[in-house]
Amino acid sequence: MFNDILFVVNNDELHIHDYFTREFLERVKLGEKIQIECYDEMVFLSGELKKDSITNKLYLCDRNGFICDIEFGQVYEKVWILKD
Repeated sequence: MFNDILFVVNNDELHIHDYFTREFLERVKLGEKIQIECYDEMVFLSGELKKDSITNKLYLCDRNGFICDIEFGQVYEKVWILKD
């Protein structure tokens, strides 16, 4: 688990950086599952990291097929990389 994080896109990967130091912490590759907790809301975003073939935008797709865009440049409270 990582706290106070910022996402940066790098080709087909999502890079996790510490918000305060901008230090690189971890990378998430396409097909990996993550869970994100947002600030000021009791909202959890979770799913598999996928890429739209038309727009090249990364997004999360949950087990029911619900698509959730990741807002880049926004600070998230916590993120977990989920291992099977």
